[in-house]
This record gives sequence, C-alpha cells and structure tokens, in this order.
Amino acid sequence: MAPRLHFVRMMDVFRSLFDAFVAHAYLVVFVGALVDATGLPFPGRILLVAAGAYAAAGHASVTAFIALGALGALLTDQVWFWTATRGSAWLIRVYCRLTRRPPGCVDGSMTGLARYEPLAVILGRFFTVVRLVAWPVLVRKGLGWPRFLAFDAIGALVWSAIWVGLGWIVGDQWQEAAQSASGWLVLAGAVFAVGLAGPLALRAWRRRGAH
Repeated sequence: MAPRLHFVRMMDVFRSLFDAFVAHAYLVVFVGALVDATGLPFPGRILLVAAGAYAAAGHASVTAFIALGALGALLTDQVWFWTATRGSAWLIRVYCRLTRRPPGCVDGSMTGLARYEPLAVILGRFFTVVRLVAWPVLVRKGLGWPRFLAFDAIGALVWSAIWVGLGWIVGDQWQEAAQSASGWLVLAGAVFAVGLAGPLALRAWRRRGAH
C-alpha cells in the first residue's frame, strides 16, 4: 500500500503543476526557473517541460516560455556570481546542509574545468557542482561580470530551450497524459532520461580529461 500511496501522491503533484499553468503559465515558468537555478531540490525542469507541451497545444508562446525560463535562471546565476566574488567555502557548507548531504559534499574535481572559461560558465548553468566549484575559480582568475553575463546568457538560453523543447516535442499528448497514470510515467521518464544524460556526459568528459 505504501508504494501505491506514494505513486498516487506523485501523480497529484504532477497534476497540480499542470493545473498551475492554466492560471499563471508565464509567471510559473519564470519563478520555477528562478528557484531551480538555486540548486535546491525543485521541479523547475518539469515545469519547463510542461510549458513546452502547453505551448505546443496552442495555449501560449513557446518563445516566451524559453525567454522567461532563461531570464529566471540568468537572474539567479548573477547571485551565484556575486557569492563567487566573496569565496564559495561558506556557500558549499550551506548547500550541503540544505540538501541534507554530508559536509564537504562537493569535491574539487571541477576546478580543472575552469581552464575552459566559456565552457565552464555555460556548463555551470546545467550543473550546480560547476557553479559551486568552477565559477569561484574563474572569478579568482579574473573573469569579469560582463564576460560572465555574456557566456551565462548563452547557457541559460540553451538550458531553457532544451527543457521547453522537450515539452514541445511531446506536444498535444501532454493533455492526454495528464488524464492517465501511464501517460504521466512516460513523460516523467522522458524528463528523467534527459536529466540523467547531462550528468553522465559530464562524468564521461571528466574521465576523458583525466587520461
């Protein structure tokens, strides 16, 4: 009974997220991306996927969703940059505590990525660990805010377009999926697959760089 109850609750959460678009689609996307960029557990990417599907059904503008998602993430990233200028040790401790991870949950293996300035900034939009470790290194090496803003804007736009685009591909099937548990599982599986692909690609890149 417990697994079934958990499943039912998860479906209720998904349906609540979907219903929120009907009333405040653009605001939900903006705020969702804003909060997701903090690195805290939050279904911001699911909201962007839902936005893309909602737009594909003809209810809103996919371009506006992508722009608002990118803007929300970009604004939070500027806070990340500001904290990086003041050192990140305390931020790492706060992050580990808020995400209920052990102290020192972020290692320094990402510091080597800072050698590739544009790539490090753009990847930081996708991975919290890069924002925590590589961005402070870039700041110490002299990365100024204008360059950071330019690279981060590219990363935010790509990040938002990927997630909204996934929902756009799903398209009109989102409405049907919202009415069935099996449909929700398919959509959730697609989101999970895209979310898993990024970390796996980053891990493969790190292993390749180590050899």
